[in-house]
Amino acid sequence: MKTVFRVLVVSSLIAATGLASAGPRYYGPPPRHYSHGGVGIGGLVLGLAVALPLIALANQADRSPDVVYVPAPAPLPPPQVVYAPQPAYAPSRPAPVIYPRQGQSNAQLESDNRECNRWATTQQAAMADAGVFQRAVEACMDGRGYTLR
Repeated sequence: MKTVFRVLVVSSLIAATGLASAGPRYYGPPPRHYSHGGVGIGGLVLGLAVALPLIALANQADRSPDVVYVPAPAPLPPPQVVYAPQPAYAPSRPAPVIYPRQGQSNAQLESDNRECNRWATTQQAAMADAGVFQRAVEACMDGRGYTLR
């Protein structure tokens, strides 16, 4: 890259000098007040006007950039699904089969079963433990004259 800028500067100076010295030529004897000793003041000014910005660009290209490259952060691992532990319940017994001992009707059986379920919910720890609830219902139904198997 440095070489490109330097070649550009030199070729611009040559072109500017050529442009400044171009113009009408006088092929007769030189006048007394004018001496043609090379490039005039105009060529020098034009050459400097073109060369100075190009030299500044070449010097800027020579400098190392102030950019610091930071590597990209490592990707985050995929989120892991954590399942809440399931409460351990004691295996419940199957619901008992209820038989009327004193000849109760099916409507009476349903009514007594609802009443025993309602009463079992009032017992201590029956709502927290299904086994306690089931034993309370069985005791109530036994007290009302039913056989449970």
